[in-house]
Amino acid sequence: MGTNIKRFRELAELSKSELARRVGVSPTAVNNWEENGVIPRMQIMLKLEKVLEVSWLQIKGHAGEANEASEAPSTGAQPEVSRNDRLTQFRRQIATLFDVTPDRVEIVIKT
Repeated sequence: MGTNIKRFRELAELSKSELARRVGVSPTAVNNWEENGVIPRMQIMLKLEKVLEVSWLQIKGHAGEANEASEAPSTGAQPEVSRNDRLTQFRRQIATLFDVTPDRVEIVIKT
């Protein structure tokens, strides 16, 4: 993940200090992510998404999954099976982010 953070930071033409300032951490924290394998907390990961303009899945190195997850359905008339398949994909992606098994992820929709 550290190499991805570094790559996206460099693509955004940001120094470690500038990325740190924009995300609200120390330059040492950025260095620890890039060089020492330290994984940013979820709150920081969400800030990295905005600053680097990439998804957390891309930061984690799951670019293929990020592309699948970002595809919006073309119509609201998606078959139920497809919706269940997408929920399964999202559950797996969330589990990967939090380093748990998919059965530990519960998706709740409040209406």
